[in-house]
Parts: sequence; structure tokens; C-alpha cells
Amino acid sequence: MSTSTGDTRAIARIPLSRIQESPDRPRRDCSDESIARLAESIRLHGLLSPLLVRQEAEGQYRLVAGSRRLAALRLLHRSSADVILLTGSPCDCAMIALVENLQREQLHYLDVASACRSILDRYPITQERLAAGLAVSPSALANRLRLLRLPPSVQAALRRCGLSERHARALLRLPSESDQLALVELAAQRHLSVAQLEKRVEALLARPAPSKGRVTAALRDSRMIVNAVLDTVRQLTRIGVPVRSKVEEGDDCVRVIVTIPAARSKAPTA
Repeated sequence: MSTSTGDTRAIARIPLSRIQESPDRPRRDCSDESIARLAESIRLHGLLSPLLVRQEAEGQYRLVAGSRRLAALRLLHRSSADVILLTGSPCDCAMIALVENLQREQLHYLDVASACRSILDRYPITQERLAAGLAVSPSALANRLRLLRLPPSVQAALRRCGLSERHARALLRLPSESDQLALVELAAQRHLSVAQLEKRVEALLARPAPSKGRVTAALRDSRMIVNAVLDTVRQLTRIGVPVRSKVEEGDDCVRVIVTIPAARSKAPTA
């Protein structure tokens, strides 16, 4: 391994087999097509930016930044690569990895939020210090972290539909996952602006709560279900099964009680 020092970092060439991926890597959605394009670029022009690594043990390194470049190099069956050796703490390296990804290629805002949450959970660092390291305001970081409260299904829909971070923030006001998913699909289909989506959210929040003192339309519609159950009971009776049924109507539900005699085994004959 050859090295040359400058500043507090060192340039080195090390075997790729000694580099392990980091659990803190911010980028999670590296497509095979993207890796293939990068590999072809490296084949034609070489690796223009070294990988960033941190030495963990003698001869073993943890990747700090450059997961796409590392995957492309392995696709090209390269045995070694130039790296920049970082000497900072694991927390500092995690922040460098996030900043490096942000500078190179725009990360999805949910990936940024997950990476920030991981740093805050793994290391003794405050949100204020993390915000300063990312050159954002503490309130902007707090708003982005709040997006992780959205259910995984909603986060996946936001990615798939390509909605913006401001669209995602508007959904946080809705307590219902089904309402959130429905609005994501609607916003994508109709190309709703953030203001239009917020109006939809307001309309959903303004829905009157169902009254508990009278039979609602939903309960009236339940008669179809009750009749279907009773039809089944009548069919069983016609074929000789001694089944009894009873319907009880409450303020907010209808109970259908079906009684079937327990089967009794016959005593063995001598």
C-alpha cells in the first residue's frame, strides 16, 4: 500500500477486498443500470474521485463514501482502488458521508431523513450540531426528521409517485394511513400542487365524526350482510342442520349470533 499525506488525510491504494460497506451509508437506491453506467465511465476515464474510507483494524477499512463507485469497480473486476483515508471519529465520518452524497447527487429526502436519524441514534450528537454540519437550520432538520413518522407504505408511495418533500409534510396532519395513501395516489394522478394537496387535507380533517346516537348509513347498508348470513342459516336448516340465529341491533353495530349444536361422539358398541 502506497501513501502520501497532506492535511490530516492520506491518499492510499488498497485492495477492494479489504473494504466493507458502512451501515450508515445514506444512499439506498442504487439501481443496476446506474452502476453499469458508472462502471463504463470509470472504464473509459478512470476513477476520478477516490473512495473515502476509515481504517477500523490492521488492513481492514470501512467505506465512508463511494458505495456506487465501489460497486462499479467490483463490476469491472478491479482488485484495488485509490482511497482517501479519514482519521475522524465514526460520527464525523457519518456526517462526511452524508455531505459527500448530497454534493455529488441529490439524495431522496427520505434517504436524507433516515441517514440523519441513524447518526442521531448511533452517536452522541445533538440535532443542532448535526444541522450545523449539514449547513441547514435546526428547524429544517427537525421538519425532515418528522417525515419518518409516515408509515412505510406511505413512504414507499411517495418514492414511487415522485412527490416532493413539501407534499410529504402536508400528509403528516392526517392520522389515517389509508387517507394518506389515497391522497398520494390522487396527487400523482392529478399533478396536485402543494397548496391543492393541503386543501384536500383540510377537507378530510373537517369531516364530521359519525354520530353514535343514531343508525348510520353504514349500519343500514349492513343489512345486506345480515341477510346473506341468514340465507346461509336457512340453507343449513333445509338440509337438516339444527342451526339457530339471532340478530341484535346496537347503536353502532349489528350482532348476528349463530348457534350450532356441538357434535357428540357415539358411545362405542360392544
